[in-house]
Amino acid sequence: MSDVVTNLQVNSLNDLKQNNIRSQRRGLPFIVASVIIWSLIAVIQLLPLDITTKNLYTFFCSPLLMPIAFITSKIIKADIFGNKSNPLNSLGFIFTINQMLYLLIVMWAFSIAPGSMLMIYAMVFSAHLLPFGWLYNSKSYTIISVIATITALIIGINLGNFILSIFMMSVELILAISLGLQNRLLKD
Repeated sequence: MSDVVTNLQVNSLNDLKQNNIRSQRRGLPFIVASVIIWSLIAVIQLLPLDITTKNLYTFFCSPLLMPIAFITSKIIKADIFGNKSNPLNSLGFIFTINQMLYLLIVMWAFSIAPGSMLMIYAMVFSAHLLPFGWLYNSKSYTIISVIATITALIIGINLGNFILSIFMMSVELILAISLGLQNRLLKD
């Protein structure tokens, strides 16, 4: 009897995940928004400004995430706010809010280690993608999260902020393409 209950729970969880994956298109609107934001950050890195001003403008890019994701969701017919009766939608929101807590470290770097702020921001952003691999049944999130976090550290230390921002834009574009291809396989 216990195995039957466990199987029903697993099937129910899988059904909830599939519903979430279909409705939110594996979070693709947020990843597309991230490509645009990292592109803007790359442009900022090219501007003839001091590091503090570049870092401040980088922070100004963050609030663009929701409006860009919302517009993208309308274009690709995704429901980024999801079905309120599906508890996994709330879990995805918690995964996202978790990143906000880590932004306190980025804010600390803004004042104490301004030259490293973008690297830390990129690492926090990349690392926060990890649980979405489970939520959306996508190895792309998992792989990109690990590779991008480690590579952001290496690039940030050795190659500088412009190369780092181009790397982040590129890795987000690769993730967006991968998710788009995975979404094509969905049965609506």
